[in-house]
Amino acid sequence: MPCIFEIKLGTSDVIALLALLVAGLSALYARRSWRESRKSNEISLLAHKKEIYDAFFELKMHMNQKVEFAEMGEVSKFYYPSRNAKIYFPSDLAEDIEKYFEACFWVADIHRKYGGTSTESSNECKRHIDTEIELAPKIEKRIINLLKIK
Repeated sequence: MPCIFEIKLGTSDVIALLALLVAGLSALYARRSWRESRKSNEISLLAHKKEIYDAFFELKMHMNQKVEFAEMGEVSKFYYPSRNAKIYFPSDLAEDIEKYFEACFWVADIHRKYGGTSTESSNECKRHIDTEIELAPKIEKRIINLLKIK
């Protein structure tokens, strides 16, 4: 049976088709590279968020154990992670983390100032301890939700 259509391609037509094929494959490769790059960036951000969570958890455990006997050396370890939270977390969560750090800082500072506990130091610490107790579970829950892989 004879062929009805006869296709005659010149050299320039063949080169154009090959160029189209190469362009299509390049686009597929670029899309795949973009997807992998995005995944890599998400993993990197997740690692930074996890570091902040670990530092938060250490401070939270210290505060649970020491309460108004919090030590400035332990509390101050959370200074940079609390500041980095502004980069990696939503602003409202970063503000809560900053408030949490400040409350813990003041508890430790009051303990350092009075060299122990007294009625006066306990009264001064109370509002900061209440802030710490209020914010700790809220912050932990939000960070854990952000760390979950979707």
